[in-house]
Amino acid sequence: MPTKLSPEICYIAGMMNKTKQDERSAVGIRTTLDDVIEMFVEVALKLGVDTKKIVIEDVEGVRHVYFYNSKIAKHARELIGKETKVFRHRNQFAGSYLAGMFDAGGRKRGGRLSISGMTPSDRLMLDALGIRTRDSTIVNASAFLSLVKGHSALLG
Repeated sequence: MPTKLSPEICYIAGMMNKTKQDERSAVGIRTTLDDVIEMFVEVALKLGVDTKKIVIEDVEGVRHVYFYNSKIAKHARELIGKETKVFRHRNQFAGSYLAGMFDAGGRKRGGRLSISGMTPSDRLMLDALGIRTRDSTIVNASAFLSLVKGHSALLG
C-alpha cells in the first residue's frame, strides 16, 4: 500500500536524491550544518521515527545523521524515480522536495544558488516548475526561492 504523500516525505526524498545511501532501508544525510541536522531530525519525528532510532555520528567534522525505516526509504526512492511526474506543479510537495535537495546538496554564494549533482531528470523537473538551470546553477533564483521558502533549513 503506497504511503500518503506529505511535505515531510517529499523533503526526505529530496535529501536522499542528493545523498548517497549505503543501505536500502537507511535514510540519512551527511552534513556539517547544524540547521540541516535539526530539520532532518524534526521531519523524521513528524514521520513517526522514534528519537531512539535516530543516530548521529561524527567523523572528522562531518556528521552522518540517519535512521533505518524500510517503508520511508522505499517511498522516498519511489518519489525520486518519479520526480518528473510527481513534482510538476508548484505546490508544497514540490517545494519540500526541492528544499530537501537544496539542504542536502545546495550552496548559496552571494545571490547565486546551485545544487550539486543535478541529473537530467532533476533539470527536467525544475524546468517544468519554471525554474531555469545552467549546469548546477539555478538561473532564476527568485522563482526557486518563492517555491522553497518556509521548507528549507538553509533558505528559510
